[in-house]
Amino acid sequence: MTGEKNQEQNKRTEELEQELSKLKLELENARFQEEQEREKRLFYQLIAEFAFAWELWFEPNGSIKYCSPSCSDLTGYTANQIITSPGIAALLVYDADKEKYSNFLTGALNQTMVNQTLEFRVLTRTKQLRWFMMNVRGVYDKNGKYLGIRASVLDITRVKQAMGHISEMERTKEFDSRNKQRLQTELEMKDRELVSFLLQLSQKNELLNKAVHLLQSEGATKPKAAVSMVQQLKELLEANAVQPVDWSMVENQVDKIHPGFLERLQKRHPVVSVNDKKLCSYIRLGLSSKEIAGLLNITSKSVEISRVRLRKKLGINGKNRLANYLEQL
Repeated sequence: MTGEKNQEQNKRTEELEQELSKLKLELENARFQEEQEREKRLFYQLIAEFAFAWELWFEPNGSIKYCSPSCSDLTGYTANQIITSPGIAALLVYDADKEKYSNFLTGALNQTMVNQTLEFRVLTRTKQLRWFMMNVRGVYDKNGKYLGIRASVLDITRVKQAMGHISEMERTKEFDSRNKQRLQTELEMKDRELVSFLLQLSQKNELLNKAVHLLQSEGATKPKAAVSMVQQLKELLEANAVQPVDWSMVENQVDKIHPGFLERLQKRHPVVSVNDKKLCSYIRLGLSSKEIAGLLNITSKSVEISRVRLRKKLGINGKNRLANYLEQL
């Protein structure tokens, strides 16, 4: 009887020892896992605390569970001041962006965000206006339980300033381009106006010269009384026939349309005379020899002779056109 009782006690003791060993093993495993988790937390905390970005952990109710020390570099506030504050919106966010920030944070905490990035402005502790960018993502444990959101905040003020500078440069470039087009249009219009004026003057002078020549020929064949009247008409036409070109006006307009043209011509070819400059200007404006003749009150043949002499002065060979040379000058 006593032997059976001892056997039961021994068996029970053995079972208890096995259970105790099992519990010790489980406890050891639990301690090992806890130590691993602690080391992981310390490791991730170390990374977060020495990251350039400002790291945050929001609990599902919106309270701040963790705030990295980098916040001090970005905002001037310590991590403890931010954690114990009524909220980042109240403490930091610029008034015009508070509603946008609050809606973003609410959507992120409710896990309804499609775009998980927000750019917003803050006023630092020293009242400096800065641009921040916040990226968020959900935090879950091993079992998939929702633990809140992690946020990473970067100072993008310099990027914004650079973007603003680039935009300003683009606006300035566009303005310069439009202004250049406007000036080019104005120059082309002045060119057309000057050429039109010179053409009208040339045609008028040519017509009046023809009238004078016609009256001269008619006077030789008419009776004496008619000759007297023809002579009076001829004298009147001769007095007003040729309207001289205001060279200073033409010179001024040419310099506006083709800036520096006459100056470059004189510098490259010091031997050119005033008449040479006139001829060069009319050719540069695209006038024909006949039209130039009307302006200078000479024949077209005389203009052609003057062009040949001018080519020699400028040293232009037979292959090159005078107009092309002046255009490239």
